[in-house]
Amino acid sequence: MAAYKQCKNQLAAPSAAQCMDHYGCIYENNHLITLMVDPADGSIVDANRAACAFYGYRLRDFRKLLITELSAEQEADIGTGKFLSSALPGGEYRGNRVFHDQHRLASGQHIDVEIHTGTMRMLGRDCIYTVIHDISERVRSEKRLRESEERYRDLVELCPEAILVYSGGTILFANQRTEKMFGIQKDELLGRSIDDFFIEEPLSSSEYNKLKAMTGIKDSFRIEQRFIRRHDRRIYDLDISGVPVIYNETASLQLVCRDITQKKKEIERAVRLQEQRHAVGFPLEGRAVLEKLYVPANTLSGDFFIFHKINDSEVLGIIGDVAGKGISAALSISALRVMFMDSLHSGLAPVDILKDLNRKAMEHMGEDYIAGCCFHLDFGKGILKAAAAGINEFMYVPRGADGIKITVKGTPLGMFGSSEFEQTAIAFQAGDRFCFYSDGMELLFDGDELCREYDYLKSKVTGSVLQDDCTWLNLHIT
Repeated sequence: MAAYKQCKNQLAAPSAAQCMDHYGCIYENNHLITLMVDPADGSIVDANRAACAFYGYRLRDFRKLLITELSAEQEADIGTGKFLSSALPGGEYRGNRVFHDQHRLASGQHIDVEIHTGTMRMLGRDCIYTVIHDISERVRSEKRLRESEERYRDLVELCPEAILVYSGGTILFANQRTEKMFGIQKDELLGRSIDDFFIEEPLSSSEYNKLKAMTGIKDSFRIEQRFIRRHDRRIYDLDISGVPVIYNETASLQLVCRDITQKKKEIERAVRLQEQRHAVGFPLEGRAVLEKLYVPANTLSGDFFIFHKINDSEVLGIIGDVAGKGISAALSISALRVMFMDSLHSGLAPVDILKDLNRKAMEHMGEDYIAGCCFHLDFGKGILKAAAAGINEFMYVPRGADGIKITVKGTPLGMFGSSEFEQTAIAFQAGDRFCFYSDGMELLFDGDELCREYDYLKSKVTGSVLQDDCTWLNLHIT
């Protein structure tokens, strides 16, 4: 049988009036939802005002109910004594109990509740003192959290990139994609180090060393690192994006590892092709000496220059800069070369070539604008004609005189279908020089410097942090 707590008034037995005052203070007027339940059959003996307001029942209606009839599962559960077995396990009082259930209000609405029970004697009757807490919002929040966690796990598992959680040199988590990269089941990765599977390139970056030591990393980061897989010597170039996280109460790094090995090979091929194209000399060697400075800000440059020999006394050239970087820039340059050669059919005047290129760029290049300066050198007549489309200036240096900045108006190719391009003509003679350059050079040098010697420009570019690709062509008329 259950043991019940007696009144602890240590001075004297309370009067009936004192008991009613006590009852009103700690029970009837309490804001906690409170029920008194008969331990014999589970009938509701009493309910305070808070309980009546919460459930929507009047007191006389409550007294007709069993506690199990409040349960939302009561159709299947009534008579099983679920409440009594939770409150009085084995039919005995074993201390205050806490358990969960779902109750149905008088309106039919289902509410998740947390039930706290104890025993006491009140108004001359042994009862199970029951306090109800509405936890429906907490349950909904926990459900949303579980669903969010499940969606996150699904997202991580379905991600096409390898994802690791890494701490103190140890792998704490790995998604499905890591199996292909590591060549082992993901469960076998846990608790081990990346170094157990890969040899890093000898010249590791300082950023990667920080990653291994987990020192100095407070924000998200991105690095590139080359690894060699130990068991088959396969080389992986990885783009690693990381962010500090707390995983199972441990300070960790979440790493997303993207395999860029093939991309790096494509870039290397594109760089070699670009270098070969820029290694060409001036097509009429006896007419002019070409000095060229070509320094990409990144691996692949968006700058380009093209020379085309028309005959033994005429050369057509263009220097420019395409939008974008890397592979996309290399593809745009290749497309422009084809369009440039095709535009020669429109005539040999630079302004006509730019008009034709602008039309082609509008049709085929989308929003990949092209800045350029096109020039025609006629050594027989001693005339240079130049037209501009975004690269709007070049330097003319007469023999024995200071350089003169020549400005020609014109918007980048592909920007406006109705663009107009200016053309200028300059008479030249032996000993004169023309300096054509891309936008990156203008960021580093003023006008007077841009017609100085190659060695001066080269040393300054080499020691600078480049914001853009730098290309400079110096044509010395012989």
